[in-house]
Amino acid sequence: MAQVGVAAPQSAVVAGELRADASFAHIGVTWAISGDTDRDSSLNLEYRLVGSTVWRAAAPAMRANPSTIVQGAALNRNYHAASAMWLNAGTEYELRATLTDPDGGSTTRTLTKRTRSLADFGPTVRTRFVIPGNGGGTGTLNDPFKGIQAAVDAAEPGDTFTLAAGTYQPFQILTSGTQTQPIRISGPSNQRAIIDGANTTRGVITLGESNQTLGFVIIENLTIQHGAWGIDAQHTHDILISRNLIRDVGFGIYNRRQTHQEYNQTVLDNTIIGRIPWPGTGIPSERGIDLRGTGNIVAFNSVMNFGDCISLQPWAAQSTYGQDVHNNDAAFCVDDGIEIDYNQANTRVWNNRVTNARMGISVQPIYGGPAYLFRNSFFNLAGTPFKLHNQPTGLFIAHNSSARIGNAFSDDGQQWRNTIIRNNLMLGTRYAFEFMTIADEGFRDVDYNGWGTNHASDSASAPDFKWNNERYQRLSDLQAIGVETHGVTVSFNDVNNATLPASVDVASPVGEADLRLKSTSVAINKGAVIANLNDPFVTDNQPDLGAFELGKPLPHYGPRIEYQVPSNIRVYVPIARR
Repeated sequence: MAQVGVAAPQSAVVAGELRADASFAHIGVTWAISGDTDRDSSLNLEYRLVGSTVWRAAAPAMRANPSTIVQGAALNRNYHAASAMWLNAGTEYELRATLTDPDGGSTTRTLTKRTRSLADFGPTVRTRFVIPGNGGGTGTLNDPFKGIQAAVDAAEPGDTFTLAAGTYQPFQILTSGTQTQPIRISGPSNQRAIIDGANTTRGVITLGESNQTLGFVIIENLTIQHGAWGIDAQHTHDILISRNLIRDVGFGIYNRRQTHQEYNQTVLDNTIIGRIPWPGTGIPSERGIDLRGTGNIVAFNSVMNFGDCISLQPWAAQSTYGQDVHNNDAAFCVDDGIEIDYNQANTRVWNNRVTNARMGISVQPIYGGPAYLFRNSFFNLAGTPFKLHNQPTGLFIAHNSSARIGNAFSDDGQQWRNTIIRNNLMLGTRYAFEFMTIADEGFRDVDYNGWGTNHASDSASAPDFKWNNERYQRLSDLQAIGVETHGVTVSFNDVNNATLPASVDVASPVGEADLRLKSTSVAINKGAVIANLNDPFVTDNQPDLGAFELGKPLPHYGPRIEYQVPSNIRVYVPIARR
């Protein structure tokens, strides 16, 4: 006899491994779980300075569901993850993670983690001198090494190689430093130590070799030019590439081997100029910054004239944790401005500017998330601000600004799941958004955004929206079905300057567009409060829509130093705005 009125047992969550991954300003926590087949468990992450008594809320968490289909197959990952943001570098923090499930298994764990710092690269203990040449010398001031290869062949942990101005041949370093005693290769502050590849089909600078790892090496203040790969970084970890001018190269900085041995690579304040003309066709393979592995930081770089300007991808197993991409200026990218395809948990992409590219940020796909994509600015894209291909899951898209010819935002008809789209300002000339499906599982939370179209690409009577392949004339019609209930209609007149070129293949000068809000904009104070993520930006607890709070200066995009670039090299200098 069948029982009546007896509820089926629910699956309690079972807590597994808790890991923490630190960058300079954030700590990402990933908590593996099992059980919870009804998917009703949740994670709440808090943090505090060691010694403090006050816990603060971290950024919103995301759940990765093992049965979710990503790129045609089940995700097969089961975890919660979140980031504690805006921390001090080189500082110890306590993190309190609370896992809750109404069916049982709830628990709290606390751990301590230190953020990373540039100071983690300890001081060098010996200065050795280098001048142009083809071998010889002992590295003293009176008898410098002649050529960099002679110098690095004699390298030991703790060495700084100080290069005189001049032109040098390509070199390869095979000696690692240590965390307390790195090896530093440093040119004059004006990048007048030039490593010239003479159009080599290999690397101008090669770090490591196919049969070894290489770590704790610093490359700074150099001009690196004329080669297939500016820096060929093989099996590298704990390296710093900073304040270099890399030009006339196929790839700028390139993890060519990508065999589970690349991690904690930091790329700061470089200008990287490729050979790929814009606009272009197809998908060129050349990339400006092309890093593999986990724990990588790419910030304050100017990258232009590549296929993908910046790309961070994992090893083959799709295991990446705690990557940061911020304050970069990407332009004239024939494919993606920024690519974080196949990343897994706690990838953070913020305060970047992408101009004249096919796509803004590619997330095809994300393997569970969260991928926090926020405070980015996009202008004159041939495609969409976010490439939602290959069924990504686990996106938090917030406070971005974009203006483009065509749809302000769209997908390609594939599923994208477990995604929050919040507080963005999107302008286009066709649909304000064109989303061809709704999530077949999980969720899509699209609300508190500003959507605008001038219909220059169709007609004034055309519908503003397409949701689940159904057309909706205006925002109020969309709100009637429960979508974007707090959204607002915006226009090109809500921002300072969003004057688009005549067509997408006409270059917009980098920095000429200004997507900050006018004081009369309807987007002011219309955003939802977002814990932790907005801490440095919102001071009145009333977020504005888009990447920029009213009255705030633009973020600094690109290197925090100036470069002296030869006149025969095409460089699109950003227009300074305050």
